[in-house]
Amino acid sequence: MRVLLVYSNQSRELVPAPPVGLSYVASATEAAGHQVKLLDLAFADDIPGKIAQAIEAFAPEVVGLSIRNIDNVIHQRFDSPLQLLQAQIAVIREKARSADGQPVPLVLGGPAISILAEKVLPLFGADYAIVGEGEAVFPALLTALAKGASPARLPGLCYWQDGVAKRNPSTLLPGFVDSGMQQWIDWAPYQHAGGTWPIQTKRGCPMHCVYCAYPLVEGRRFRQREPKEVVDEIERVLRQHRPRTFEFVDSTFNLPASHSIAICEEIIRRGVKAQFTAMGVNPLDVPPELFPLMKRAGFNSVMITPEAGNDTMLKNLGKGFSMRQVNLCLERVAAAGLKSMWFFMLGGPGETMATCEESIRFAETRLTGKNFITVFFTGVRILPGTILARKVIEDGYFPADTDFSAGVFYFSPEINEQQVLDRIHQAVIRNPSIVQAAEGGASLAQDLMCRVLNRCRVAPPYWRYLPNMLAFPPLRYLRGKYPSVVAGNSQMVLCET
Repeated sequence: MRVLLVYSNQSRELVPAPPVGLSYVASATEAAGHQVKLLDLAFADDIPGKIAQAIEAFAPEVVGLSIRNIDNVIHQRFDSPLQLLQAQIAVIREKARSADGQPVPLVLGGPAISILAEKVLPLFGADYAIVGEGEAVFPALLTALAKGASPARLPGLCYWQDGVAKRNPSTLLPGFVDSGMQQWIDWAPYQHAGGTWPIQTKRGCPMHCVYCAYPLVEGRRFRQREPKEVVDEIERVLRQHRPRTFEFVDSTFNLPASHSIAICEEIIRRGVKAQFTAMGVNPLDVPPELFPLMKRAGFNSVMITPEAGNDTMLKNLGKGFSMRQVNLCLERVAAAGLKSMWFFMLGGPGETMATCEESIRFAETRLTGKNFITVFFTGVRILPGTILARKVIEDGYFPADTDFSAGVFYFSPEINEQQVLDRIHQAVIRNPSIVQAAEGGASLAQDLMCRVLNRCRVAPPYWRYLPNMLAFPPLRYLRGKYPSVVAGNSQMVLCET
């Protein structure tokens, strides 16, 4: 069958995100004997027009649409792609038709779909959706459609039955290999925009963070790739595209630390000349050799996700570690000289003004200097299917019929949002490397910084240079004088003057 796979995510919260998940599906679908076109619209100016052109040129028999984000999970600068996606789907439904004039099957997938599940069928008017990994299910669905057979028993499939959206339980693949993304995308625009090449070394997360949807997407059981195979992929991509930085996009790169250490050792053993970053380092497991070994392997930065700066909230958020481990992680990453971005989440269950103060003071006094950047989220996005979604209903905080797909946030009744934002602003004055998430976005200053660094062929991620930029006296003065965020609303974008 002729299969058109569409990726239209244009989010720029940190860096542009290439379609690694959709590339896995594209590679598996092609291997199953289908003719596949992946339409990457991450940098397109006219998405509906590009979709219409691709449909006219390719005449697909099935269209798959990957949806990465439900929204940006930022309360004070909330943004959802819902209307844009509905407009794209309207074009697909109008243009992609079979010989008898009927719309071809439309299949939805991606992380957002795994969270929303069967709710997306009426929301978008789709025929099918796939929850979880699509490498096996999507080709199996195509086989059923080609034969005119019912696909209703496929694992992870959402489908219509007698006018009602149904969902089958998902099953996890026993293992996975590389994405083959180099076959499906043009890397140049990503490189120009400061993008990093995504590498998955494992899937799944056994942690029980109350707000997190990763287990819904990938399951709770770790499925690890062999370190040799991971480095084989890195070397292949280096030969073909030479990205300036690879990013390990596992939910937690260092759990277990033995696996990440083995990968670093394999990189060093082979003498691979590349730079690396990791989007998820968990303070739970940071043995003394981890960060020095990562530095030797070529890591230039890491993201660290404690989410709180006190034991009360670490327990309430289900993080599985204590402040002793957070402090140890800080000491060890600082000693290794790795630049790090730290994430904190204020307002969760049991949060008080006193616990907010502890977390803010930790960042204000401990995460200082050019090697640290701190991001505070105020308000916790309640994602469907998470422990938090169940808890807030059980505790009577929300009614049982609440639709958590519609941008619902949790704020502890013990805190005042504006007072917390004001306290973060005070911390920004004292430590300019602190930002509130609602300050983010593609500001003029950030865009200029990225352009200059890219022209100088500096390896991303470019957030590594934010502490230097934010400490620039005129910018520091402006951020200190003019608070950028108020409760439920953003007045100005980070660094914009």
